[in-house]
Amino acid sequence: MPIQSIHQATAAASPVSGSSYGYVPEGVTPIGSSLAALRKSRGLTCAQLSERSGVDLIIIMLAERGSDLMADERAAIATVLEVEDNVSWS
Repeated sequence: MPIQSIHQATAAASPVSGSSYGYVPEGVTPIGSSLAALRKSRGLTCAQLSERSGVDLIIIMLAERGSDLMADERAAIATVLEVEDNVSWS
């Protein structure tokens, strides 16, 4: 089976999907690309934000491309960026 067909079959079988990355569990909030702008305005690289927040670098990079963050990841990043964790970053 081609990879595209496998992805389509998996996506169709998933009961909850609000993200291009597949299953989205309850409590996950989409962030959007403005996270990158906020991070840059604070003079931080993705690696620095990852180190200071404790959130994996890959998770931050994916979030800046529109993936979702878990509530605890979002709160940790918000603390480093000195914003409320319920602020709209999208």
